[in-house]
Amino acid sequence: MERLVLVAQLNPNSRERARELIAEYSASEDLSGAFDRQGIFLSETEVVFFLEGPEAKETVKEILNDPSATEIGHWIPLFDGPLHRAREEYFRERPTAEKS
Repeated sequence: MERLVLVAQLNPNSRERARELIAEYSASEDLSGAFDRQGIFLSETEVVFFLEGPEAKETVKEILNDPSATEIGHWIPLFDGPLHRAREEYFRERPTAEKS
């Protein structure tokens, strides 16, 4: 399973529009069928897209090559700089308890 994060700085005063985009598109669209899990995290100044799936790296490569041609295109006017990938440096998952 591949897990990736994309990050973009938001333009000043665009957080409310970002919240609107999450409400408008996240319930009705997946970013891609390539992802088993996806999430959008929002701070005052940044948006973070969490993406996980067996082909996540290849799909993220396509998104970064031309974000306007993907579902991320709705977000581009809100970005103050490029959308970029944040590398995973550490991840820990608690093992699930085995049932007998």
